[in-house]
Amino acid sequence: MSLLEVHGITKSFGSLMAVNGVDLALEQGEILGIIGPNGAGKSTLFNVIAGLERPTAGSVSYRGRSIAGLSPDAVCRLGIAKTFQIPQLFPRLTVAENVLVAALYGRGAGLHDARREAEEWLAFVGLGEKAQMPAETLSVPERRRADLARVLATGAPLILLDENMAGLNRTEVEAAVVLLREVRTRGRSLVVTEHIMRAILGLADRVVVLNYGEKIAEGRPADVMRDSAVIKAYLGESYA
Repeated sequence: MSLLEVHGITKSFGSLMAVNGVDLALEQGEILGIIGPNGAGKSTLFNVIAGLERPTAGSVSYRGRSIAGLSPDAVCRLGIAKTFQIPQLFPRLTVAENVLVAALYGRGAGLHDARREAEEWLAFVGLGEKAQMPAETLSVPERRRADLARVLATGAPLILLDENMAGLNRTEVEAAVVLLREVRTRGRSLVVTEHIMRAILGLADRVVVLNYGEKIAEGRPADVMRDSAVIKAYLGESYA
């Protein structure tokens, strides 16, 4: 049994079909990349898995249990946590308080344990020295690391990372890839959406490609990037 199983997920917004009949599975300890052009349906698929959107059709199972239609807090408590393209920090709380909230309400930890978790994960992502600063003072790369610390503090075994490297320079991307590999060694499984291909190639075990809401390819990153349908989706007919 896979850790996460998605079967025939469809999500429409009126006449707009954002995701259409997508299947995928994630194994324990795996890093799965989901890529595709803008508007391909990546974030919508993530939102369906995380409980932020109710699917129009299809099923989502986590450890064999159906979770489609559950609320985001219920999904998180079961073991799936999600970052956002634009980190949703509480700007006037300190960085540590932001992570503390995740530990308290995401995993139901007591105050003492939640404080310990916040300290541990902020040190892990390299923000220990900024723990007592207001979150609104963080730079973009720091906000992304704080967002990662928050989802890690929930204790969720499965982390959904929605373009967590957007806006980072090459050096910052390379550091983020190393950090996410270390997250895996700590027992977490990851599903990652990214537009930065070098990050996906250096991180993912497998890649699923979406285009216009449909899955058009799946396999090892190097093989997928040579697929003519994938090249067409990114570069156009003449390149394919």
